Amino acid sequence: MTRLRRRLVDQLTGAGYLTSPEWIDAFATVPREKFAPRYFLFTDGGGHSAIDQSDHEWLDPLYLDRVLPTQLDGDPDAWNRARGGNTPIDGVPTCSLSQRLTAVMLEALDVHDGHHVLEVGAGTGYNAALLAHRLGDEHVTTVDVDPDLTATAKEHLSAAGYAPTVVTGDGSLGVPEAAPYDRIIATCSLPHIPAEWLAQTRPGGVILTNLFRDLHGGPIVRLTVQPDGSAAGPVLAETGGYMPVRSHPQANTRALLRAAVRDDDGDKRLTDLAYDPADEQPWHLFADVTMHGVTQLTITPTDSEPLLWLLHEDGSWAVHYTQSGTVEQRGPRSLWDALEATHDTWVSIGKPTRDRFGMTVHNDGQHVLWLDDPGSRTAWLIRERQPYNQPARSRSIAIPYDPHRM
Repeated sequence: MTRLRRRLVDQLTGAGYLTSPEWIDAFATVPREKFAPRYFLFTDGGGHSAIDQSDHEWLDPLYLDRVLPTQLDGDPDAWNRARGGNTPIDGVPTCSLSQRLTAVMLEALDVHDGHHVLEVGAGTGYNAALLAHRLGDEHVTTVDVDPDLTATAKEHLSAAGYAPTVVTGDGSLGVPEAAPYDRIIATCSLPHIPAEWLAQTRPGGVILTNLFRDLHGGPIVRLTVQPDGSAAGPVLAETGGYMPVRSHPQANTRALLRAAVRDDDGDKRLTDLAYDPADEQPWHLFADVTMHGVTQLTITPTDSEPLLWLLHEDGSWAVHYTQSGTVEQRGPRSLWDALEATHDTWVSIGKPTRDRFGMTVHNDGQHVLWLDDPGSRTAWLIRERQPYNQPARSRSIAIPYDPHRM
């Protein structure tokens, strides 16, 4: 096991994801195998196969730079079904074990001895174990909405020799009874920063999270809480995305697509814009934030060219025929026109990289995306219309923002 942990550390340090001696020691010491006695592997033919300690291939993937789902569709019985049927099953991962993103986030968290940390998204318990190894059990609280996950996280942590506080609850509300915190880190993604997190973090403390966006390229933000209860900070240069928090319902992409294909024909034209969600271009971040509520789906028919769909729950849709460069769109919003406009804006401001953007969050729910400096005139106000835990989906709009004209 020591050899495998050393190999993982060498991979992460060689790639620049791990740099500090404290975190190198944590990754080299905490036994990952204790946190994934069983998991899923995505197969070449599609679907997830069930792997456990009795399988000869169980151990090695745990110490490679790959994401291993440990739960599908929030269903604790999915693994047994896959194992019992001895065949891969479909499903959306709702808990997983990761390596690179874990290292990137913990390094960016910048913890120091004595810091009190809240982790939102207990998952397998592995990230909480790394935090507990670095800071001590008494300084770490981890919360998850899924009681099955918190139960297994406790078992995993105990087996590995750690005992941080594990809470079952809605992490978007924080854990007020253990506040205030010096650091809040989320191993799930959220569409916006909850006001409860701002209130539960000490002035000067840090909130580190991946913002969920339906275009699947949301930023990782590192925000420092100010004395007035707001928070501001940069977007990290690194990309990556955690699973969205369950208290934020995701768009029903399949239903939106079914409605779109039944709709009348839209307006067709040619476009020079190529958008590949998997390509992680710097301007995608700008599109993700300013086009919140628009989701995408790529389909490759057997008898046709690949299709990229943009969909919105107001009935707007656009489809890009990626080889011919034709786009068709219809609905209250011309979604491809909007995507082109975000790209044009990004070009007009100098094609900035991801780490030139930052965000300010106010405790009234307003989020401001800015370029280079919180006081920049190059900024956009993201107005959050609905809080968490509401039946309707959270929505936002983006408008130009001038901090000097308030």
